[in-house]
Amino acid sequence: MASSSSSPSGSRKGTSSSTTNKPPSFRGACLNCRRRKIVSPSFIGEPPGPKLTIPVMQKCDGKKPICTPCTSSVSYGDCEYPERGGLTRTQALEEQIAMLESRIQQLEDPGILKAALLLLSRMRSNFKWIQLKVSLSFQIFRADKTQGLTDSSMDYTLIQTALQNSNEIGFFLNISRFYGALSAPEPSVRPLDALMNAILLWGSHLSDITGTNAYEPNFLALAVRDAAQGLASGHPQAVMHSIQAEVLLSHYFYRQSRFLEGKYHASIAVSLVLSSHLHKIQSVDEPLDVTSLPPPTDAVDEGERINGFWTVFILSNCWAAVEGSPSPFQFTSSSPEARIDLPWPLEIESYAQVFRRREFRTSRTVQNFLENQHDSGTSALALHAKASVLFEQASRIVYTYRPGMSQQQASQFFASYNALQTVIENVLANPPSPVTAGDIVTQSLVHAAMISLHAPFVAQNPGSRGRLAASMRALEVLVFMVDVPNLPVIDSIIGIIWARSCHILIKEISSMRGAPPSARDEPLRILGSMLAVMERMSARYPVVNNQLIKVRDARLYWYWETRRNLHE
Repeated sequence: MASSSSSPSGSRKGTSSSTTNKPPSFRGACLNCRRRKIVSPSFIGEPPGPKLTIPVMQKCDGKKPICTPCTSSVSYGDCEYPERGGLTRTQALEEQIAMLESRIQQLEDPGILKAALLLLSRMRSNFKWIQLKVSLSFQIFRADKTQGLTDSSMDYTLIQTALQNSNEIGFFLNISRFYGALSAPEPSVRPLDALMNAILLWGSHLSDITGTNAYEPNFLALAVRDAAQGLASGHPQAVMHSIQAEVLLSHYFYRQSRFLEGKYHASIAVSLVLSSHLHKIQSVDEPLDVTSLPPPTDAVDEGERINGFWTVFILSNCWAAVEGSPSPFQFTSSSPEARIDLPWPLEIESYAQVFRRREFRTSRTVQNFLENQHDSGTSALALHAKASVLFEQASRIVYTYRPGMSQQQASQFFASYNALQTVIENVLANPPSPVTAGDIVTQSLVHAAMISLHAPFVAQNPGSRGRLAASMRALEVLVFMVDVPNLPVIDSIIGIIWARSCHILIKEISSMRGAPPSARDEPLRILGSMLAVMERMSARYPVVNNQLIKVRDARLYWYWETRRNLHE
């Protein structure tokens, strides 16, 4: 593979041994180059072609903020340098996420409280360092009336821009009440600062008014700073507004393809909904006032809590499935503390018209759904929550499959597998007509669940191939419904679904080596449809752009492999 001209011995002529034998120094290298041992993933050559490409060996040059190898790399965009005697921001976030996940486990299982407290104690010094690091990393501006980033009329315009896309960015509060709180004369009734800045962040991000995008980094810095202080504000809605702010920040970071920060803020939101016992609202096994929050003032106030839980539930399920990790919510737990008992959500405007007796109780909400029991969860948010369950469960079940399992293990696996397939088929039997971007995402999640369930078994099972092909065709129809020019925002998980489907299609096409060319027509057509819409969205969605790069790389690799096989 390597020619003599490129061999190490060919480059040593005229060089002293003291120089050539000196090992490369990592002192000034970024963390990515240290992990890669100074090998850049960039390539030379003129692809596509029958010639094999050769990786370029390139040392980290220590440039800041991004070194040369990371600049030319597809996979590494977060170029970071370790502080002397400290952690990078990424490492700090990873440790904070570990602490939050431990806290979530503690909330679901009080029996491991001692271990969680030990971890919290160990993290205390690092947490102080993180606060200092964040305060130094961002240029902070005050957004009050005396030193505002924008004037009040511009703020209102940005808020309107954000809330016009409320469902797509994860805004679950009652919008009419939110606008009422904005104009309240008492400052203590107005929305929490963290929430305001998170909404203004989204407004400046989505606005088409010239110049407003320049405020985006400042609103981001303010929102992140204020979110860390929200619970200590003494605001009467501190918990719910903090949950809402964390959800908005998480969605924003996922859209920007900043997955670690997205997970960090999602983990905080999960911790808040569980510690507030929102999953036990109207539980059959608990007293009337089960949550740690004050009793709801009316049905709308309680509806915000119900919808807030399910919004966090959807966010966490979808991205846990992407990472290949289990959801922090225990769907099938028999533990009363962990079981999800609150009712399925309604449209937020509907709670004012719905009367539920105070004695109304629910139990095993998600478990009943997975057992194919009829329920009243028919709102758009309820269907989205159910789709997220199927997407997460399909990913989890497939990850447990291992060739050569014992008979007992195989029996348990296929029992779970067949039960989930039945639920997915029932959901797909009468799908509602997609009307909004949220509807497209919901149905895409269900088809993605079916694809995840059957993709590993396509080669052995014709039935799996048929189901996979049917869901791919359905995804193609949904792709054509995405009106990119008139769609300012859609849940970023859609980019992951399309990219995963593209990778499966490329693998399927590459497996048809001996098949007639016509057999590839349909998968190539679907692949082209998905790539076309991803290309149109890539400029506005960094997460879609990054996934598109990976799919193009996979398609190019398949092309090279095909050409090489033809020349053998």
